[in-house]
Amino acid sequence: MLDLIYQMAWRMCMIVTIAFLITRLTFFRQMIYQRLSWKGKLVMTFVFGLFGIIGNYTGIVIRPDIFKTQFDYLDNNMETFKAIADTRNIGVIIGGLLGGPVVGLGAGIIAGGHRYLLGGFINTATFFLTVLGGFIAGWINQKIAYRERIQPSLILMISVCILFIQIILIPVFIESHKVAVLLIKFTGLPIIIVNGIGIWICALIFYSVLREEEKLRAVQTQKALFIANKTLPFFRKGLNENSSEKVAHILATHTNADSVAITDLNNVLTHVGKGKKDDHFLQENDQDAVKQVLQTGKIVTLQSISEYKTINRKRPLKAVIIVPLLVREKPVGTFKMYYSRPYKLNEAEQELAEGLIMLFSTQLEIGEVERHKELLQNAKIKALQAQIHPHFLFNSINVIVALCKRDPLFARKLLIQLSTFLRNNTSATSQTLIPIEKEMESVMAYFSLEQARFPERFTLKTSIQSSLETALIPPFIIQPLVENAIVHGFSERCKKEIVEITIFNEESFLKISVRDNGIGISNERLKLISNKATPSNKGTGIAIQNIRERLSLVFGSEASFSIKSQFNKGTIITIVVPLQYER
Repeated sequence: MLDLIYQMAWRMCMIVTIAFLITRLTFFRQMIYQRLSWKGKLVMTFVFGLFGIIGNYTGIVIRPDIFKTQFDYLDNNMETFKAIADTRNIGVIIGGLLGGPVVGLGAGIIAGGHRYLLGGFINTATFFLTVLGGFIAGWINQKIAYRERIQPSLILMISVCILFIQIILIPVFIESHKVAVLLIKFTGLPIIIVNGIGIWICALIFYSVLREEEKLRAVQTQKALFIANKTLPFFRKGLNENSSEKVAHILATHTNADSVAITDLNNVLTHVGKGKKDDHFLQENDQDAVKQVLQTGKIVTLQSISEYKTINRKRPLKAVIIVPLLVREKPVGTFKMYYSRPYKLNEAEQELAEGLIMLFSTQLEIGEVERHKELLQNAKIKALQAQIHPHFLFNSINVIVALCKRDPLFARKLLIQLSTFLRNNTSATSQTLIPIEKEMESVMAYFSLEQARFPERFTLKTSIQSSLETALIPPFIIQPLVENAIVHGFSERCKKEIVEITIFNEESFLKISVRDNGIGISNERLKLISNKATPSNKGTGIAIQNIRERLSLVFGSEASFSIKSQFNKGTIITIVVPLQYER
């Protein structure tokens, strides 16, 4: 018996060695750590079934029909062997315990089927008992928690129980119970001991892989959080050249990347590290990869120099990972980490990049929220300083006072309009979206007060498509445009001074048009207004810029703002935003 244990033990070492080598493969390590897909289960079934076949071929021939048991190699005794003491159950049971019933049953069929084809008086018994062992191991897999499933001590106890069940059930499938008992007496304990120890050692190997993966992820998580903590003060200020440069320096310092770049939707904001911007940013494949990332919101990795059609082999950067920067789950830019050697872009670097996606995106969203609050505050200040500046307020009050004796009913109406205007401008500063009817209420109140000051000078025309009154838009979008038309568009007295507001639905988008027939805007000034706030003699010039930025913050690239103007013919300002209602 001791000789049999010794012979089986060194054969078992072969299975264990193969198991160790397989765990060095990346795909197999990932399957151990993650929940298995159907593709993963098929691979695991084949791998552990192959373990069983190797266990069959390295088995020891047992001839229980003679008193003196003879040990021979299987290869030399194909015609005379009666039974085989093997280690096929190592692969079958460990496969079931790790992969579940499908893997256990599949590996059992492969290993047991192969053993059946080898023949012998217990080939039928070994087939059914091998399949049964794999199924039991897989069933147990479903009944215990995932963390407990990989514990080597637990796996050892379970495997010994399964092996014991297999051994004691052998007589059920054999006509000669005397031979079966003789076989069990001589081989039962060695098979249980050697297979049990083999399964336990394999479990230790797989458990060490699990611990390595967990440790690696812990390190990567800690590293990602450290980088995120460093970059938070900069990305909170938004995605611009200054913040991007600071973040790129941090990434280049705390990752293995040789070069780091950050882009927005259209341009490269910064580049830090090896190489020059023209060496790689403007390459055809690089641009295509960036477009793919911006369209899909998913990471793209290029690890081979051959993937760059136009990059010279002498250029210093030969591999890149391109990662999207998201705001509200929509790409607003990318950060790219370049490597001078493809092997430097390993799994750890990819996992770090994946971990940084949500952290950076959260930082950008926080920055957008803070910037939005700041813009709302600016809008509030403008409402109080520019839109409701003392001259406007005093002029309105003077008109109302003058009308109190001459036309008290009209004065009362204007006082209500002034109250409505002040109330709406104050309350809307705390809201991101308001109904169009609320915005139009402010427009009409403002226009009524201006019309009272200049009777019959201005005409306001409105055309709002039915059912759009409750559609939502940001506050201070239409009223400042009407004010600009009156204050700036009609700065010189014109005939029939008309402001026209048109709102309609165009393919699930809300289209708002504010038109006037005033003096228009010169081409030079129109270019300035399109790029930044432009002060004038009658205002601070921040209204249009404020509207444009708030539209971008609320709706992103789905919103558009355009100005068309002809000198002495008037101006048309068009806003397009997604059509939405309050839920």
